[in-house]
Amino acid sequence: MTSAISAAMRSVNIGEYTDYELEPFWHDRPIVFLETSKGGVKTISAPHMIATMIHHLELSPGQEVLILGAKGGYIAALVAHMVGPEGGVVVVDPSREVVDHVRHRLQSVSQTHTVRVRKMRELSRCPPHLPEPLDRVLVTGSLSDLPEWLEKRMADGGFAIAPMGGKIAQRLVKRECQSGDWYDTDLGGVLFGPIDISDTEPEPLCASALAEMLREAVILGDELQIFDDEIRTNLVELATSLEGLPADLPPLPVREESFEDEPPWALDADAWEGEVHPIVDLLTSEMAWLSEIWPLLIALIDVRMVHPGQPGEDDEEGRSGGFGRHGDLVP
Repeated sequence: MTSAISAAMRSVNIGEYTDYELEPFWHDRPIVFLETSKGGVKTISAPHMIATMIHHLELSPGQEVLILGAKGGYIAALVAHMVGPEGGVVVVDPSREVVDHVRHRLQSVSQTHTVRVRKMRELSRCPPHLPEPLDRVLVTGSLSDLPEWLEKRMADGGFAIAPMGGKIAQRLVKRECQSGDWYDTDLGGVLFGPIDISDTEPEPLCASALAEMLREAVILGDELQIFDDEIRTNLVELATSLEGLPADLPPLPVREESFEDEPPWALDADAWEGEVHPIVDLLTSEMAWLSEIWPLLIALIDVRMVHPGQPGEDDEEGRSGGFGRHGDLVP
């Protein structure tokens, strides 16, 4: 961590950006800043991840920075501290609840620094009143690719830092524009939730969604080297089988109980038109090996935990679960 980042993190009080318990943050874990009535959750990244992203932004006083995805306003406050009153920060987010939260929390910072918060209609549409051209962009949620409007407005020599990949596992990428061409630098494996808080709200499990989760688990498992070849092959084949089921099958019901101890279909194998639900039937046929790795799969792919990173009773240092409860991960 550079001295400038260290100074910023000492100067900005994390407690001003969330009303949730701060203990996970002190254990280098993400901390929740907002929950919706439908179960959506947004977090402020773990300190090590925040320091990593800001380090790669290569900030200096006077720069204008766009932050896509609010992270409670905390990262915006840190960036504002580093670019100074002569610089500026624009935060954009698709959620009205998040935007209102961030505007309120950044009021004191806005009195001494140029910090603007904008609601965007959707990720594919350019928000209003952006600095142009864009020189530094930080994306704080997972994307399959940068939005077209963002790339069109990037300055020559400017770049974006973004977690790019699937819904669960991504690579932190520095994408730089040089004379009209784009160059990517891989900064390591990460695990970010979506930008839009509505995308974190629980949904019934359909065959295609479950298949995607399994494929994402394979990618993350490869990063962490935790699956042997047989398990990896089994997961890929199961994902393929799920994708081969009819697209119009009804999803499995959402369960309110924890998924950690048993698969979500274990108590939901009710009759479906007089027969066992095809998804349940397929998954049950694989239980000989699947049940043994289910807790590990949950640790990798269940991004719907209410308090990611919260220390557990089994670990006084707050490292319960190894890979689970962690909204951002650099292996």
